[in-house]
Amino acid sequence: MIKAPEEFLDKYMSREKGFAGKTGKKTSRVQMRKVSDEELARLKQNLQTVWGIYCTPEIKEILSKKQDVKFLTIDSINVRLNIGFTNKGILMEYELDMGDRKELAGARVYKQDRIIINRYFTPERGTEELLKTTNDALHVMVDILIDRELPESDIWNAIEKGEQIHLSTV
Repeated sequence: MIKAPEEFLDKYMSREKGFAGKTGKKTSRVQMRKVSDEELARLKQNLQTVWGIYCTPEIKEILSKKQDVKFLTIDSINVRLNIGFTNKGILMEYELDMGDRKELAGARVYKQDRIIINRYFTPERGTEELLKTTNDALHVMVDILIDRELPESDIWNAIEKGEQIHLSTV
């Protein structure tokens, strides 16, 4: 397997900025969130549970007839997110309250997005990426998956009933 030298990207980006005549900050490494061994084990178990359910033939059959299956809603102070299965993978839809903006006469500003989060459910690399993420919605998801165990039976029951598991950090 070919691997680039450790600081290759940082050197390349600084060289490119020099050619363009722009000055900029050097990219910095994102600090990995500190979690205990128990929290890390719970996070990995929850990720494996969700991915395992997604990979079952039953879910694949449901997705062949239906566009998506939402099974989890998470609320926090500034973020509301839904997690579900689609035929492309695990989908997270979120709305982030970005607060009041002066230039908009004090109006509240929200960021909404839909992202496929499959890469975070791989055993080793996904967990590491989740603990390094700067996305506020993913931070909230990690908080919930570290604090609480998601029993497989609860997910199956929610899907069967057409409901969602509702969890909150508030």
